Amino acid sequence: MDTLEVRNEKDGRVIFSRKVSPGEGFEFSYIHSVDKTPVTGHFLISSKGMIKPVETQFLSYGPGLPSTEGKVIVEKGVMKARPEIEEMKRFSFFVSPFTNQCLIIKGERLDFSSMKEGERVTIGVKQYPIGRILFKHGR
Repeated sequence: MDTLEVRNEKDGRVIFSRKVSPGEGFEFSYIHSVDKTPVTGHFLISSKGMIKPVETQFLSYGPGLPSTEGKVIVEKGVMKARPEIEEMKRFSFFVSPFTNQCLIIKGERLDFSSMKEGERVTIGVKQYPIGRILFKHGR
């Protein structure tokens, strides 16, 4: 069974987890620290239990954002970059309460602003045997 896990890397603690299926999507959004504009990354869970980056949406180009050359289109004033990365097992970021980082999955929002600045968080897909999940939650 695939589970999307959000882990605090300082202590290894899982701070959020949700069962996911291939084709399900989630978003990771934040306010760009230099331009002060919203950035949203759209991701899918692949059939291999990996994270597939689909698109990053942003309003203006700034440091740390995709280049405006190549696979970037502009629709109604929004830049949309389609990444070169096919799939990944996880991605990490450092928490900053000033950038309003959040994960949105299945209508649920996980806000990272209350975490300590500089903490490293990893979002990834873990695969657990179904028996382990049943045993863990059945007790």
